Amino acid sequence: MNNNILTPIYNYNGIFLRQIRSFVCRKGRITRSQLSAIQKYWSLIGIDFQLRPLNFLSIFNRDAPVVLEIGFGSGESLVKTAMNFPNKNFLGIEVYKSGIGSCLHSAYSYKIKNLRIIYYDAIEVIHNMIMNNSLSSIQIFFPDPWNKKRHHKRRLLQKNFLKIISKKLIIGGTLHIATDSESYAFYILDEIKNIENYKNLSQKNCFIERPISRIITKFERKGFLRGNKIFDLMFKIKK
Repeated sequence: MNNNILTPIYNYNGIFLRQIRSFVCRKGRITRSQLSAIQKYWSLIGIDFQLRPLNFLSIFNRDAPVVLEIGFGSGESLVKTAMNFPNKNFLGIEVYKSGIGSCLHSAYSYKIKNLRIIYYDAIEVIHNMIMNNSLSSIQIFFPDPWNKKRHHKRRLLQKNFLKIISKKLIIGGTLHIATDSESYAFYILDEIKNIENYKNLSQKNCFIERPISRIITKFERKGFLRGNKIFDLMFKIKK
């Protein structure tokens, strides 16, 4: 397992270029159980970052629709969803090692066969490892809203990124986003409305009811107790 989650970029003079990221690199706390899971199960479920496209047929050992989840946190909902939909393949991306460890432990405990995970920056994974027209669905649940205006440039779901991931989806594929930030929800709607190959699946061209398939996580349950409203957005790729 490679501990570096970023590809360093330098200018012509060899000076490191600091890029704007949608996450903050931090060591954080990792438990013995999480570290043990990484040591034991990464070779079974984990995929190292590479500068060439993935062959899904090879890594999953079968041909099935592929669902990509960006930023799966602890992996709780990702593992449960993979269990609920054994006819699909699931690929998760996360930048925090504690989440990687938790997801590996859970996936191995439940003997999940249709899940692989990547420990790297999602933007670089999308650019280098995911072929166009290869994903049936992309799900991004509770991305950091970066609420302060001066931090909006850090938001993952901006127009350029939304355009890029639309190319990774098959015709008829879906993008499903959930957030507990009302301002971020409306920001996403504004960013995506002029990208012509997305069709909003909301009848009112805004938000949908939570699909039963989206597992309610601990994070979401805590939000409910605080009175937070959840916004689900779903878009379909049209011809």
